[in-house]
Amino acid sequence: MQQPPRGGTWVGVMCNLLLTSVMETKVTSKTSSLKALLLRAWRERWSDLQWGINIKTILPRGVSGDVYNLADCILQQALVGPGPNQLVLSYLKHSLCSQLVSYAAVLQRISKYDGFHKPHCIVSLLEFLESIQVGITCRGKPEEDLLAAAVLSIVHWLLQCYLHTLNKMPQNNSMSQQVNELMDKPASILKQMLGSDFLCAMMYLAQYDDKELYIVVVRKCQEIETLLKSSNLKSSVSIEESLKKLCNLEVEILALSPEKSRMESITHCLQPLFAVQVLLNPSTETTVFVNQLQMIQRLKSYTNARLYCEIMRACLMCLHNVTGTFNESQWGAFTFLKVPVILKELHTATLNGDEKYEYSQDILDALELLLQFTPLLDIMDTTCSCNCIECLLNELQKVNLVTEKQAKQLSSRREGLTAALQKLETSSTPTSSIPKVIIRAEPTLAGILKTLNADYTKIHEALLSMLYQVLSGKSFELMLAVATVEGKLKTFVTKLIKFNECSKQINEPVPSKTAATRAMLFDVSFLMLCSIVQTYGSDVVLEEGGDSFFEQWVRECMPERNKPKSPQKMLQNIDPARVDTLLAQINSADPDFKSSNIKWHVACQSAMGAVKELLCAWESGVLGAGDVKRTLDGLRTAACCLPVCAAAWLCAYMSITHQDALLKPMNMVQHFLTPLPGEEMQDNFKERSSLMSQIIRKMQYDVHPPTQSKTKVLSMSHSIISRLPILEQLESIWYSINQRGWICMQATQSLELLLNTGGSLWFVSNIVKEVLKYRYQEELDQAVDLAFAIFHLDIENCTLDLINHIIPQYLYNSLQSEELVEPQSSVLAKLCVYCIFSTLEYNNSNPYRGNNRKRVRRDLDADELDALGVPANKILRLNETGDTNPIFGSQSPQTQNSTNGQKSIILRDPLSSALNGLFTTFTFLAGRDGEVSQQTHFILQFLRLMVQCGKDRTRIVLQGMPQTLVPCLLKALPESFSTDILLRFYDIQTVVGRKATARDLCMLRNINLKPTK
Repeated sequence: MQQPPRGGTWVGVMCNLLLTSVMETKVTSKTSSLKALLLRAWRERWSDLQWGINIKTILPRGVSGDVYNLADCILQQALVGPGPNQLVLSYLKHSLCSQLVSYAAVLQRISKYDGFHKPHCIVSLLEFLESIQVGITCRGKPEEDLLAAAVLSIVHWLLQCYLHTLNKMPQNNSMSQQVNELMDKPASILKQMLGSDFLCAMMYLAQYDDKELYIVVVRKCQEIETLLKSSNLKSSVSIEESLKKLCNLEVEILALSPEKSRMESITHCLQPLFAVQVLLNPSTETTVFVNQLQMIQRLKSYTNARLYCEIMRACLMCLHNVTGTFNESQWGAFTFLKVPVILKELHTATLNGDEKYEYSQDILDALELLLQFTPLLDIMDTTCSCNCIECLLNELQKVNLVTEKQAKQLSSRREGLTAALQKLETSSTPTSSIPKVIIRAEPTLAGILKTLNADYTKIHEALLSMLYQVLSGKSFELMLAVATVEGKLKTFVTKLIKFNECSKQINEPVPSKTAATRAMLFDVSFLMLCSIVQTYGSDVVLEEGGDSFFEQWVRECMPERNKPKSPQKMLQNIDPARVDTLLAQINSADPDFKSSNIKWHVACQSAMGAVKELLCAWESGVLGAGDVKRTLDGLRTAACCLPVCAAAWLCAYMSITHQDALLKPMNMVQHFLTPLPGEEMQDNFKERSSLMSQIIRKMQYDVHPPTQSKTKVLSMSHSIISRLPILEQLESIWYSINQRGWICMQATQSLELLLNTGGSLWFVSNIVKEVLKYRYQEELDQAVDLAFAIFHLDIENCTLDLINHIIPQYLYNSLQSEELVEPQSSVLAKLCVYCIFSTLEYNNSNPYRGNNRKRVRRDLDADELDALGVPANKILRLNETGDTNPIFGSQSPQTQNSTNGQKSIILRDPLSSALNGLFTTFTFLAGRDGEVSQQTHFILQFLRLMVQCGKDRTRIVLQGMPQTLVPCLLKALPESFSTDILLRFYDIQTVVGRKATARDLCMLRNINLKPTK
């Protein structure tokens, strides 16, 4: 292979060397000229003005002296002797003022001076520093990267001066004036520098730029502190505070102004947030609640005690609102069983590692605050006929948040009041003590789950007796409420499915009593499972792809909201012979189902086929209404699970049939809900029949909700089935919740129905319009809190619509931009910021998007069902995004240990893309020649609130912000910016972030240093 000619390579190398040599010669020759000029100036005793005129002969216009080490040359000449040359130092000061040298270069050069044996020179340099430190800044791009390191270097040099004086001074000698200066001046300069926001910010940046130097600075501080403790020398200027501040350079220490961290006196967002959360998914994990509440704490700047108090107050308000409804058990369990666990997790998140604790002082402070809400506690104690604080304290004691002595002391403060209130209420009807009932139900549930672990063949009779007890009164409702908040609902369902599966058939002959027990076990477990699935949703309580009969039946046959079923497909695997057998058995003179070895899962399937045959026969005139009713009664007498299966098919059929053909199937479903003539009281038929009616009514409601009855118009005024346009309904609900300042459960349900009907864009747009109608700050703050909480019905889609559509409309549309005036502009920015941070938290609590956001309809009792809601198959989907996630919820194990910021927070799409689009809009509007408008003011408020509310999350959200946005706003509205705000916009951990921060800080500094006209 041929070698390249060596001569060519040498030519290139020689050219490079020659070029470098020429450049160095040029710099060296300039530097030599500067030194010669300096000597001449000193010999001829030029004034600083003459120096300024003559140096221009060497340095052309626009060329910095830093390139030729001008500062170095001057200082070398000034400090060459045992004392300083003040004339030459005056040249340096003139060069600084005329921008011939940069502050960064001067500070770096002074910091390298180590002639501590020449005290006069040191004192002179300290005086020079004193005179220039007020104006330290940078005016050119190359200096921006150097100034921070130079400031830290000068801090290090000042500490060296102080330390050298301390070490060299004899302990017993009284200090001379010079020694006094050598200690006082560094201390004084450090104090002044640390009193300047700009210089503190530069030091903060430098600790990331030059980590090694910062470590040396901290060591020097510690060394000085140690020496001062053992020394008798007392300086007139204290240095201790400066040393502490240097060792702890954090943004939080660099003074946030008091009004920014001021806590609001009352909050309106926690009670609606809990109302929405428990409505959507009552089995939400504790970890998810903790993340959500920590996010609220960051947004609102609450202390721990204030946050804990607001949590307890919000839950007591919700519990009072649902007293006497089906939701009472759910909220009772949440308040007295779930809340103590949430508070424990929140408290643990504030501790360092495995720190032990006997009690939480924050919890005690929170309870002191809660005791001040006397009207709320009075009405709760009256309603529940007990001391609610005492019940809450007992549960807090179990999780070690209060001691027994503290619990007794705090509860005793309500005892007298509670007794007096109960005497006043003796005339009224006695109410059940829901806190005590819930607390007693907790061990009962544990006992039931333990029983369900046993072998089916050994305990089926005892198990049936236990399930009958659970069905009686409100026990079933209580058990479910406790299981939900303790995260045991899925376990309970799994065990029930196992027993239902074991009861469906027995292969060998058994005594009639055993067969009857098996039949009742199948019936009761089937009804209980149906009720649970209707209340919480199959996605929440059932495993995906389960192969048991019940799970398959739910997937293929059970009417569920948003999951329509095909009546043809439901019957495709049913044997007609078995249907005929079932019909013959029902119509026989003595239909004894329970003692025969019938296959109950087959009977359930056959019931669907049987009801189809009955409907066809009735429609064709083969059977009369009386015959149909008699056969349907026969189904009910056989077992309550058979009418449920029959009603499931009828409801699926009604969802696809035309209006004219609805009457007969509807009458058949309605017949199942009428009392049975001479209702049998054996085998707990009343409880089973009641549960069956409830299940069938919910099925009927899902596919064909009846119109409002006259008796229900008042109590159900916000039902979506209304003659009012949905906008008027929304305005009516909004007005009522704003009047109260909190949201009732009925309004929460109605709002969710309106959101589903109108879509998130319509919903958000109109809520924002309602918020901006208010004029007073107090009203606006309340409206923002309520709107923010309501958006959690679907926080991600509401936030995306707010960012992608609503905000751009207000910024660009001339008609809407007129509304961007204070205080409305700041309020809209606050709502937007709140929603962004909440969605960020939501996305990080839901890394997997497979879980469905469940609507919980547990609150619909037998009477209410006739007057609420929207059919699943009739909802107009205006905003289909395919995203149906549990609000802040996840069943994934990955989210279990994510408290206290241990899990890294990631900005994901679609929020990331939406924010990038918003920042592009902001940059365009802010970059219009320093123009100040409503739009620029809104953008500024948005960024300020980002910093104020986001804390450690701010930089994550702002990572896509263009670096030109802040400088544009700075030029237009410099008085609205402060150093601590600028320090939080970019990621200081990166070089690019530090450069951008330094640039913005210097721009603000230069604007502030300009003399006012």
